[in-house]
Amino acid sequence: MSTLESARRSLAKSAPQEAIREAKEVATSARANKDLQLVAEAVSLQGLALAATGGVVEAQQVLGAELNASRGAGDQRAQATLLAAQSNVALSAGDAKTARRFASEGRQLISRRGAMSERENRELLLRLLVAEANAHLAGGAGEAAASSAWEALALAREAHDEEGQCEALHVMALLFLFFGRTAAQKALEGAAKGELPFASLESSNQSAALLRRLGDKEGEAAAMLFGVAEARLQHGNGLEAQGAARRARDLFRDLRHRRGRLAALQTLVTSLGLDTLAALEATEEELRLFESEGDAAGQVSAFRILADTYIARALYGEARSALRKALELVKGTAAADSEGEILLLLAQVEDTMGRTDAAVESAQKALVIAKSSKLSALVADARRVVSRLQIKCGRVDQAPNRRDAQEALQELTEAARNRDADEFQSVMARLEDLSGYTEDEVKAALIIQDDDDQAGLVQFLKKNQLAVQAAPGASKKSVGRGSIVMTGMSHALLYLSFRMGGLGYGPRFRRCYGYRVEGEGEGALYGAAWLRLLSSQEEWGRRMETQPPILDSMQHSLNAIELAGMTM
Repeated sequence: MSTLESARRSLAKSAPQEAIREAKEVATSARANKDLQLVAEAVSLQGLALAATGGVVEAQQVLGAELNASRGAGDQRAQATLLAAQSNVALSAGDAKTARRFASEGRQLISRRGAMSERENRELLLRLLVAEANAHLAGGAGEAAASSAWEALALAREAHDEEGQCEALHVMALLFLFFGRTAAQKALEGAAKGELPFASLESSNQSAALLRRLGDKEGEAAAMLFGVAEARLQHGNGLEAQGAARRARDLFRDLRHRRGRLAALQTLVTSLGLDTLAALEATEEELRLFESEGDAAGQVSAFRILADTYIARALYGEARSALRKALELVKGTAAADSEGEILLLLAQVEDTMGRTDAAVESAQKALVIAKSSKLSALVADARRVVSRLQIKCGRVDQAPNRRDAQEALQELTEAARNRDADEFQSVMARLEDLSGYTEDEVKAALIIQDDDDQAGLVQFLKKNQLAVQAAPGASKKSVGRGSIVMTGMSHALLYLSFRMGGLGYGPRFRRCYGYRVEGEGEGALYGAAWLRLLSSQEEWGRRMETQPPILDSMQHSLNAIELAGMTM
């Protein structure tokens, strides 16, 4: 005689046909005994097994018919059970919206007073919360998925339900795999109902042990990678981080899990630090495996990681070669976004190598692909890169964002003239996104000769320079250097300050630039200044060992550091 437990074991052992047969037997017996809840459980299992064989439509029909029968009988517990199964089947069909609707309907049913006992309520609510979390996850709603997963985990912990905890932890692990560590951590922290499962080494080890004990390889691998390995890295223990990353990588390999393998490779490369040879060997090993499996998408991603590894070690020629190989693989596929991103990275590498014309060509190809595929975010990125490179080449009028940049510069002048801080910062952010202008144009926009209150202008610029530096989107390591608009602003502010003090330096003697660097410690800040050599000199200057303007600018550096936000 078949039982519900034997049917569940058959499904867990990847024997869905056997599970279907056993579930049907249980449902028939339960109907004869008028046990509506057992019927609902058996039919739910039958539906899940049918979906596992690819029979999603049949599964939906079976579940739908039984749900209607349960509604007619007024059995809310049976309805909630079937709705949880329907949510999972809808998700297997790729319909996240319908899956969320079924899960939400089930939650509303069991929230009604008197619908069922506290224990029955908890078991079904846990099942529905996990279904809802998975549906949110499939729909790209990371924060909503984190909220549902947290509710499920809190409920399971309260009931000392290890299987329930495992299911909730699995969803949280998928958050890291789908959205990356930073976004997943933020979402989980925002919805936290207790200690974060992957926040510390201890909690990560505990989560990984539970998932391992219950046979959840994907969850265990994610816990090892995003919990244990990351915690080891934060503690400065690269060797043990490597061990955790390799363990995760091996588990993901067993599962043929491309996303997980790539995430594990990225963490492994990071943990190897300055060991360039080991990092390259690890990347090339994964690349060869993807090639042997015929996984072109995996190869493309591995080549990108390989390129990043080379870039981090200033091996730009090798990085360029890796990116070109990735392009060959991705051409002709439907992955237009990936091709465009690779071309933009290639443009960056070529520009760094001094091959600016080649960089322009690569960036323009990315722009064409982005436009033809109607990828708005990629279009904006490509326009910005092409504009920057065209400006660098002196082809100002060929910058795609040129007109918008000119309008923004005019608005910047008006905002500074009117001392409108909000508008000023908004325009500064827009200029960063645009490119298509020169540093001299930024300085010209900020040095307002006919402003009657020059001291007020300097104070306004200084105050808003610090506000822009402290903005959420500002660089963590340095603000000013590498940003044309911030470089122009800090430079204009420095020499406006000198002019207010009675020292009016000419253009050839304005060679000092200041910026701010954030240190490793909490709130640690450092000021820095750099000097730009003249590209050409008069005859008398060429006969000297040092360019005369540089001697003056060395003294200006102290003022530049102070204006960058540092106190002396």
